[in-house]
Amino acid sequence: MTNSNISLNFLEIEPMEFEVKFHWKKLSEIPEDQHKTFYIRNIKLKEEDEKYEKVAIVFEPQESFKEKICSQNFNLDITKQFLFKAIFQKCKNDDLFETNKDKYNRLYFILNKHKEGTETIWLEPYFLSKTNSFGFLLDFKFFVDEEYKKSIASPVDRRILQLSGTLDNYGKSNKEFYIFKQEKIKQFLTKFYSLINQFGFNSSFAISNKLLELNSFLLDAKIYQFENERENKSPYFGLQAFPPLQKPLNDTNFIFVFKDSDRNIAIDLLKGLKGESFPQQFAGIEKLFRIKFNNNNITGKKVNEINDEVLNDLVKEIKESSINLLPIILTNSKTSELDEKLYYKIKHCFTSNNIACQVVTKELVNNSYTLKYSLSNIGLQIFAKSGGKPWKIKPAINDCLIIGIGNKNKETFIEIDEKKWIKKIEKYFTYSVLTDSSGIFKEIQILSEDEQEENYYSKLVQKLKSIVEIAITEGNKNIVVHTPHRISKEKVWDKVFKNIPNDILISIIIINDKHKYFGFDLTKNSLVPYESSCVAISEFEYLVWFEGLQFNNSAFTKPIGSPIYINFWYSNNMANLKNLNFRNKLLQDCINLSGANWRGFKAKQLPVSIFYCQKISEFLTKFEEYNYDNISIDNLKPWFL
Repeated sequence: MTNSNISLNFLEIEPMEFEVKFHWKKLSEIPEDQHKTFYIRNIKLKEEDEKYEKVAIVFEPQESFKEKICSQNFNLDITKQFLFKAIFQKCKNDDLFETNKDKYNRLYFILNKHKEGTETIWLEPYFLSKTNSFGFLLDFKFFVDEEYKKSIASPVDRRILQLSGTLDNYGKSNKEFYIFKQEKIKQFLTKFYSLINQFGFNSSFAISNKLLELNSFLLDAKIYQFENERENKSPYFGLQAFPPLQKPLNDTNFIFVFKDSDRNIAIDLLKGLKGESFPQQFAGIEKLFRIKFNNNNITGKKVNEINDEVLNDLVKEIKESSINLLPIILTNSKTSELDEKLYYKIKHCFTSNNIACQVVTKELVNNSYTLKYSLSNIGLQIFAKSGGKPWKIKPAINDCLIIGIGNKNKETFIEIDEKKWIKKIEKYFTYSVLTDSSGIFKEIQILSEDEQEENYYSKLVQKLKSIVEIAITEGNKNIVVHTPHRISKEKVWDKVFKNIPNDILISIIIINDKHKYFGFDLTKNSLVPYESSCVAISEFEYLVWFEGLQFNNSAFTKPIGSPIYINFWYSNNMANLKNLNFRNKLLQDCINLSGANWRGFKAKQLPVSIFYCQKISEFLTKFEEYNYDNISIDNLKPWFL
């Protein structure tokens, strides 16, 4: 199969080489209360200078500022700011959308206005390292009208979701999201290309009217492993053919908890999980996962309401039981604040007692179509929460520990002047999810928790050192850190790397699903690239489609998300990280780990190292929002499934 080119959401400019003119003044010569009114950068004032000087920069002549003319590669950030100012001058008199909440250097062009909000396309100056070219990233964004937002009862509004592309015109999940995005970009180019083209001094810059195409390559398909290392390319078909990787060490009894008025719904759920309702879609927990799930180990518990008393009694019953008990609780969907609060109350109650539980909503059970295709995922979660391991992934790198890092800092606003507030971290909190490169969950550990920044970093270094040392004694030659954010090289990683044996490799990889990049495969009707497609946007940065077109089946059962941004950011051996073969193996294990997600058979948008950290953060945020007591997450079971 030949690799397709992928069109990045990037419009290149010409010429590729040009001069940048700006005016500068040493920041030390400007009163401090005026600093925020300037664009500030560190530059070498002369080529022969060894040290950088912090200067204020403007792009128009200004008294006491000195002129400097340099090449486009002198300072990439200054060049991007130069391009932004130039295109803003060309477009400022047009009907641009204004937002005071945007942290980016972006211009928002209005496509369409609705009572619900405004459709826009944004432009942002960008340097594409892969092609050594400047240009503009662009993408669609829908801004909700503030008055309309106040008028709606629920934060989830069908019309807003349709206008933003999340839902289609029929109110269903938009499986043509890529087509939706491209149509908006086409509308923008039709409407505004003559305006944005030929900008800058003497109209010196031309913008391409086509997205830039980049070469892509494909990673290998994920290989799932079951009992006795038997393999299959599908987790579901693999479980149909082979026993799971590891059954629970002890038999589990199941307690269905439901309100008396919901008895029939609970029976429908039970029949579905037994495989009686939709045997073609789900043969049942007992048959697929090969554990007991019948009337001999299932009981029901009718209650008037699911409240603190019921939950506490359940916890007591489970703790006092001589056998493993897993509650399966039937509740309303999280559509109202009361229902959402109840859901997190249930999760908090059992998590704080280190007990797994399964929550299922009545709305899901009542919708036979949704239930039919959800039963296998519910069964999978129940099996994992019972202590089973359904499968693992065949890794590209053996003897490798994966450290997924997440954080949940507590922030507050403090007043520094009259009507002037700044955000301050009140408490630092960072944790990790440990797996091996086959995706087997090992444990959750708190890495550092402190109110003082200095103490926080000190604890973080010591804990990471301890994890690395234990990993080395267990025979791991590779230690890979997956994190969505950068952690200080100087304050943390350089200290962790000290005294590490030369044959041990520690690689820090930034993995993020929230970024500014997108791409289309214009050779496909759906515009969606193949699953496992990769595009390099610089030597160390990649976009990877963890989901996408299937080679044997192009029909989508759900919308395909954006690519995942991956940055090979730091290492104790940067020479090794520059090795293309080694980076490809690390990429392979990133996408492999998306298949190790036991939350669902098709839950593969992120590696579990990042996804599980996100779920923990989501729960901790809600626990804090509802003023539930703090919980210790150290060494917990994967309750966040």
